[in-house]
Amino acid sequence: MHLRPVLMVIVLTGSAWAQAGPAPGPEVQKLDYFVGTWTGEGTVPSGPWGAGGKYSVTHTQQWLDGRFFLLCHSEVKMPSGLGGEMISDGFTGFDLDKKQYISIGVDSRGGHGETHGSLDGDTWTWTDSATYNGKEIHQRETNKMLSPNSYRAVFEVSDDGVKWTVMMDTIVTKK
Repeated sequence: MHLRPVLMVIVLTGSAWAQAGPAPGPEVQKLDYFVGTWTGEGTVPSGPWGAGGKYSVTHTQQWLDGRFFLLCHSEVKMPSGLGGEMISDGFTGFDLDKKQYISIGVDSRGGHGETHGSLDGDTWTWTDSATYNGKEIHQRETNKMLSPNSYRAVFEVSDDGVKWTVMMDTIVTKK
């Protein structure tokens, strides 16, 4: 029967097409900066969130096959009044349709979210909002690249998206 050779050509053509898929664009390649294991520690000041205290964070990021998205595993130790220890996993890439960076994550406390980002020169800015005790809080993290192995991370919160309060400010270094 002649169907078998035609089917074989379709399977081989489809396989070759899948292997020759699109390559990551230059926007995605800029995320390469974050590949590796990064650590930081600092102090959360007292504020509307409570008494504050010392915190530490470790992020390990690696490319998924295809190099379109980074997989990020984070371990965070916050003061007990701010939730204590937490683990999170997420994916970071570039949304071609919206022309912006995107990070989607989940954490060990049942939290989940989508953060949108932009890059301006040597500064990444990530924004989102979350609900705490029934109230929407705007969140912003700014990562200013200081060297190939360090960046300054400033995490801020706002009730109205206009007046921002610094919750964390630390230097994060690559191991």
